[in-house]
Amino acid sequence: MDPYKVLEEARPMLDAVLTQTGLHAPGEPLDLDALRGPFSQWLQAQTVAREDLGFFVGLVGAFISQYLLDTANASVQVDGERISVRVPFPGGMERQFDPYAAASGLILKKANVADFLASVCA
Repeated sequence: MDPYKVLEEARPMLDAVLTQTGLHAPGEPLDLDALRGPFSQWLQAQTVAREDLGFFVGLVGAFISQYLLDTANASVQVDGERISVRVPFPGGMERQFDPYAAASGLILKKANVADFLASVCA
């Protein structure tokens, strides 16, 4: 899929899915910082079948990207076919990673997304 389209559709997709799951009230602005814990708990309660892995990777990758944009002054960029998130730190340092690759690992390990995001921002 076109990485620019993925980025363009991330926030509307999150709004729709988080509303469908009951984690977000329809028509309200997304507060991803407030949703970090509930989303992580919801995700860990899901059984992800192999045929649904792509959907969940897209969902979690979008959440990671948008969360860091909203809360950590991060930037998201496209390098060829790859999406990267850059999280700045004091002193000119930054952390850069592929949020969709991170999402895949988190889902496969049933790891806690909230803990991952806290460690990225630490």
